[in-house]
Amino acid sequence: MTADTKSIAPWKGKTALVVDDYPSIRKTIKDLLVGLGLKVTEAENGLVALEAMKNSMFDVVVSDLVMPEMDGFELTEAIRGNANLRLVPIVIVSTHDDAKYVFRALHLGADDYLIKPPSIDMVKTVLARIFDHDW
Repeated sequence: MTADTKSIAPWKGKTALVVDDYPSIRKTIKDLLVGLGLKVTEAENGLVALEAMKNSMFDVVVSDLVMPEMDGFELTEAIRGNANLRLVPIVIVSTHDDAKYVFRALHLGADDYLIKPPSIDMVKTVLARIFDHDW
């Protein structure tokens, strides 16, 4: 991959699972991630996400908090409680900007928390922290 290609699609080949009950939000986040080189699978709630994770491994899960069936808090707990999945990075993307939501998500094991709508710069910053660390 050339430096030019790397700057256009820095995480080419990485996979993401985008979890949100609103199709328009899933599309917005998917488009951001695809533009950065990721392959994206979508799920409309935590239960569908966990089912997808039985069949495929993902490099990152990007999830909303408030969803029917299984919310983002429960999904985070389920992923962290599963020996096969617990190391998958989780990024919460929510309209809730109250500290209690942020702290709860991080306490349950989320790796980062973004406020909707996320900017491309914030998404890049979070993905760089997740994928490009040197430790």
